[in-house]
Parts: sequence; structure tokens; C-alpha cells
Amino acid sequence: MGTLTRLGTVALLSLVVCMSTHGQSTTDSLPPPVVLKPGWWLLPKTDIRMTMGGYIKFDLIYDLKPIGSPNFFDVSKIPTNDAEGTSTHMQAQETRLWLDLRRDSKCGEVRGYVEGDFYGSGNSFRLRHAYVDIGGRWLAGQTWSTFMDENIIPPTLDYEKPAAYAFARHAQLRYTHPFGKKFYVAVAVEEPSLNVQLSDPGQLSSPFPDVTMRARASSTWGHIQLSGFKGLARFDASLGSDQDVDTYGVNLSGQLNFAKKDKLIFQGIYGPGLARYRFGKYAAPDADGNLQAIVGAGATLGVLHHWNDAWSSLVVANYGQEEPQDGQPGTDAMAAGYGTVNLLWRFTPYAFVGVEFLHGMRQDVDEDDGTADRIMLSIQMNIN
Repeated sequence: MGTLTRLGTVALLSLVVCMSTHGQSTTDSLPPPVVLKPGWWLLPKTDIRMTMGGYIKFDLIYDLKPIGSPNFFDVSKIPTNDAEGTSTHMQAQETRLWLDLRRDSKCGEVRGYVEGDFYGSGNSFRLRHAYVDIGGRWLAGQTWSTFMDENIIPPTLDYEKPAAYAFARHAQLRYTHPFGKKFYVAVAVEEPSLNVQLSDPGQLSSPFPDVTMRARASSTWGHIQLSGFKGLARFDASLGSDQDVDTYGVNLSGQLNFAKKDKLIFQGIYGPGLARYRFGKYAAPDADGNLQAIVGAGATLGVLHHWNDAWSSLVVANYGQEEPQDGQPGTDAMAAGYGTVNLLWRFTPYAFVGVEFLHGMRQDVDEDDGTADRIMLSIQMNIN
């Protein structure tokens, strides 16, 4: 708690110092004009630097076994009733667009970023990221949770990514404090989740935001990150006593560079209520009907290998398991596994064609299980 208090004091002081310069008219404290990089341009009659980008992506998907998520490989939707059958699906919903705006201030560079894709209802545009970053210190908006490690997201053709993996975008207010060029600490308050199974009528709420924190060391060899979260869900029962459910988790992750451009990625996560950061059910009644957090754990290991400048492959394995509460339905998922391997050919610097094989398994609380296999063909063209 002492470390958090000191970091909070430093964050507050940095904000006060920045605000104290507001209104000063001297331009001497502003940085010199920035030389625009290719792909950037100035908005007319302003000092706003702007660029845009994204990609257009087409997927041809063939399922060798049924799975209840045709657009992405969600292992929680694998049937556990011995269902059989194949299916083919084509889509372009992962097509993504983003807009990046920058301008200088006495508090450092101010950046506004917006990104979305077309996974909304009926192929509508859906918000992924929208945030303001001030001087690389303060961030406000929706983006990757501070608990996760966005730099080790495996470049699969499938959108969903590994099953038991910290993967969440939240609205948040974050402060980042660097210690030199190779180490930083960040702390944030984030939008909490309310995906809880209730046994009695009442009102579920989150009286406080989640608190998340990360510490990262990086160098030419890659990076390593340790992060954690703390959350609280409150149940005001119509009958009986009110209950609080404490949740927390830890995440050790990183990327190790080797050879010329190859990478090893890893992640291990553990904690009561861990599914809070995978959009899953994270609390349920115990044998006495009291709400308890569901303890979860997961591990991910992957290797990205470049055969040459045009060809690359990714191999990823992931497994996770939860300790179910007695009040959970037998149809709830208790364990999940995920594995994928792909081959990509970058026939130009801005486009590729790739093929990927995915295998998933799911085991329920009642020990029913099922597997699914998918083959994907993707074509993608990058914008900017």
C-alpha cells in the first residue's frame, strides 16, 4: 500500500505541475516543430498532426466439428454433447480502421486515438479503443487493461486469441511513471465487470472501480511484466444478508527475442475472479448459497518464427482451469485448451495470405467434454 500511495502522490504532483503552466503565453517552453513522418499530415490552419490506418481482412473458415462461434474460435462455445458436422463460413468483420491525432502542449505530446472494427451487430462499426494520452504519463479512455500485456498478443489469423488468457479492453484512468528508459510502473482504475451468478433475488453492484497495476522491464532482449488487479462486487440481497465478493489476480508475462526476428511469448495468470479479465463468470454461490469468487489459472506459450523476409509461422499453446463453486450449473465450463499453428506469406510489404489450423477443447463442471477443429484462410491488406 505504501508503494501505491507514493506512486499516487507522484502522479498527483505531475498533474498539478502540468496544470500550473496552463495559461502561460510564452512559446519558448514548447518543443520545436516536428518533422512529419511519411503517412502523417497537418490539418489545415492547425498544429494537429494526423494519420489513419488499419487493414482490410477476409477470412474463409472451415469447421471440422461444430462450434457455436462461427466468426471467431471461442472455445467456451464448443458443444459437449458429442455433436457432429462440418460448416463453412466467410467474413470480413475483422476489417479495422483507426485514427491517430497528435499535438504539442506544455504537458508533453497530447495524443487522441480511436479504433474500431465491424464485429458489431449486423456488421456495424464497433468501438475497440478511444483514449487521450498526455505526455506518455496520463491516459483516459478505453483501451487494453493495465492488467494484461498487449505486446504479447499472438498474431493469429483467428480474432479470439487463446482461451485462458488475460484479454480485455476497459474504460480506465491510468498513470505511468518511467524509471529511466528500460523500466516503468503504471497504475489505473478501470471499469469493473458484473458477470456473476446469483442464487437469490437482489441487486448486484460494483461500488468501486477495479485497481490494476503493472511493472515492466524491457531491453533489446525483449521485456518481462508483472501485473495485478483488485476488484469488488457487492450483492444487496432481497432476502438474507448482503455479501461482498473480493477478486484479485496476478499475471507474469513477457517476450524474449532470439535469432534475427524470432520471438518467444509466455504468460501465467492466477487468482480468485480471474475470469473478470476474460469476460467470463467470475463468482458463483457455494454449497451454503454464499457468493464466492471462482479461482482460475492459465498458462500460454508461443513461438513466432520467420523463415525468411516473406514467410513466417506462429505456434501457440494455452490451457486454463477453474475451481468451480458448488452452486454452479454442471454445464459451466471448468477447463479449456487452445492450440494453433499458422503459415503466412507476405507477398508484398503491406499484404499477406495465410493459413491456420486451430484446435480447442472444453470440459464442463459435470465432466462432459468436447473438442473442435478449424482451418482458416485469410487475406489481409494493411492501410498505411
